[in-house]
Amino acid sequence: MFPAIVGWLGRGAWRQGEFAAVTVGIILVLAGLCILGGALARLRSVSLSTPAPVRAVMAANVFFLAFCALEATDGLVYRGGRILYWTSILFLPALVVLYGQVSAQPWAWWVARALAALSTLWFATFIAVIPFADLRTGGVPVPWYGRLYMAGVTLVFASISAYAFHSLGRHEARRYFGLVQEV
Repeated sequence: MFPAIVGWLGRGAWRQGEFAAVTVGIILVLAGLCILGGALARLRSVSLSTPAPVRAVMAANVFFLAFCALEATDGLVYRGGRILYWTSILFLPALVVLYGQVSAQPWAWWVARALAALSTLWFATFIAVIPFADLRTGGVPVPWYGRLYMAGVTLVFASISAYAFHSLGRHEARRYFGLVQEV
């Protein structure tokens, strides 16, 4: 919603795409709050608490969802309505995995762990490719500081993914998802 609100404040009038972005954003925030409320009520009813490694993984998933939403809004507001990026396809599955994580579903552990491993490899590969790729913006080669910025952002994503993978491997996380039998 933020690029749409900034665009509106800059011009003083809503564009159709900006209004749509804010409307969809509000709906998603409300849906997320409902999902969170339902999951927390379930956790309280079975007296489970969410361990720190699982909270870290949920935060990583929310970070990824926020990035996807920001990219879609940016395309809607500043790129002439283009909202279909590769991250658009990943938004709904990531939302389903977040629901599984919050509600302590065992399948969510498996899916999140596999996705964290794949994401770590994906972003690490990009870090290795960025210095050698022919990157251009507007037909002009990207300067060294642009490559450095891209590598830094990619390193952040790789680190978050690696930490999520590590966190899901912890005993507390496996117990939370019901993958460890208590003795």
